Amino acid sequence: MNKINVCNHKMFLSRKDCLELKKNLDNLDINEIDLIICPNYLNFDIFSGYQLGAQDAFYEKDGAYTSMISASNLSEIGIKYSIVGHSYMRRFDTDDVVNLKVKSILDNNMIPILCIGEEDENRKSWESTIGKQLKDGLKGIDKNSKVIIAYEPIWTIGTGKIIDSSRLEESVNYIKNILSELEINNYKILYGGSVTSSNISEISSNLVDGYLLGKSSTSINELSNIIKCIKA
Repeated sequence: MNKINVCNHKMFLSRKDCLELKKNLDNLDINEIDLIICPNYLNFDIFSGYQLGAQDAFYEKDGAYTSMISASNLSEIGIKYSIVGHSYMRRFDTDDVVNLKVKSILDNNMIPILCIGEEDENRKSWESTIGKQLKDGLKGIDKNSKVIIAYEPIWTIGTGKIIDSSRLEESVNYIKNILSELEINNYKILYGGSVTSSNISEISSNLVDGYLLGKSSTSINELSNIIKCIKA
């Protein structure tokens, strides 16, 4: 089964940078990899021909929502995926809003990439945190919906810290148990959190279906080396 690589460009790249990255991506061997590119909204056209995802999607179809871009808008131009509940956006979105976004993404024939993750490195309450994020985020969705869950411990983001394999295994198994409780079976689980070519071999696991990449996905050398590690 191909590993999934979701490339969240965030706001790192200018249009010129994207054009250069696209040129290099076209020469990259991505056989055995399902690559999903999530550029900023203005650069979707540059990466046409690749599987495209949005970095977020608003839940209302239309209305006086200045600056918002809806799942309906995205679906109309052929976007198939959207990240939702990313740790950055959870600063502004409640769990209820995340749930509304998940439902809107699904209602518009897209696949949500639902991000979950605990803040506490010592994990005093990690189970209740990610359990609540999962249950609230997926509340009321059709049990046959296709979803991608991206587990991204917040304490690893930008810190240089990485999760050890036993802890990753424990967390992924807990996520699977929650999904089973929710009777959701059509899912994939990704791992994210400062994944780089230097540390991916330490967190590589058959338990996960792929990776959510941030800044490392904006460098062709980093991305190329990560893909080589995944294939090895």
